[in-house]
Amino acid sequence: MGRKFFYLDTENLSFNEIKNIQIKFLIFVLLIVVFSLGFLFVLNYFMGDILGFGKVRAEKLELENNLLKNQLKVLREKFNQVESIVAKLLEQDRELRLAVDLKPIDDDIKKVAVGGVEEKYEFNLSDEEAGKLLAESFAKIDKLERELRLQQKSYEEIYRQYRINQEKFKRIPAILPLKGSLTSKFGYRKHPILGIWAMHEGVDLVVDVGTPVYATGDGVVSYVGYRGRYGLLVEIDHGFGYVALYAHLLKAFVREGQKVKRGDRIALSGATGLVTAPHLHYEVWKDGIPQNPLNYFFEEVEPDKYKELVQEASNKSN
Repeated sequence: MGRKFFYLDTENLSFNEIKNIQIKFLIFVLLIVVFSLGFLFVLNYFMGDILGFGKVRAEKLELENNLLKNQLKVLREKFNQVESIVAKLLEQDRELRLAVDLKPIDDDIKKVAVGGVEEKYEFNLSDEEAGKLLAESFAKIDKLERELRLQQKSYEEIYRQYRINQEKFKRIPAILPLKGSLTSKFGYRKHPILGIWAMHEGVDLVVDVGTPVYATGDGVVSYVGYRGRYGLLVEIDHGFGYVALYAHLLKAFVREGQKVKRGDRIALSGATGLVTAPHLHYEVWKDGIPQNPLNYFFEEVEPDKYKELVQEASNKSN
């Protein structure tokens, strides 16, 4: 028969037997162990892991840190490659701007736009090398962002100018207005009727009366009617400062305000006005200044040939 243990009940002034003492003792011991272990872990945490409980975690963090540093080095190399590509794009940008008749971006503007204010990145990492790699990466990202923003703006400007040029090229007087022989060129000459030296502000193309006359570029008819020595005249405003005159006509097929395209038949040649023989007098003006029409004829392309070229281009595109 085992021992019995009693405790004093001070309220009733009697001794009572302690039952299940082994279980209660084990619980008491377990509580002491748990409290002791908890105290050790807390103490170890505040003392910098003197017991080595965090060694496994530390080794894992070190492995991850090394992996991240290697990734940052790879990322730095990628940034260097992207920088090289962007540098080539900036060089091509210069050529593209010249191709659409835009001035290259001024070097001072480029320095301000790309240079910007260099920001200092500090991450206060315990690993100095990792902090440096991270700071370099962020600095490169900022620089690339500024370069790409400048490039995007330039490309948008190039595209707008390209669209303007497309419209402009359609309007420039660039083909012969008819098939004819050139008899009188642009410049000062002795007038065949008045016998005085005067500026001849166009060219004369000798043709039979009734020869079709064609618009040399897209535009809007700004005048149809008789005008002194010009006789019957058709004037076309081609936009972008260009105006073309077709004079000494027999008949006009267009009216003022009408839109025409390059190669459209607009009149028949004649001998109206101050002339000695049937011919077409043709002038080109740019911003109010007379131009030599010969400088605008594209390899002396005649209207029929121009229509053939347009049809060939249309067939190829289809």
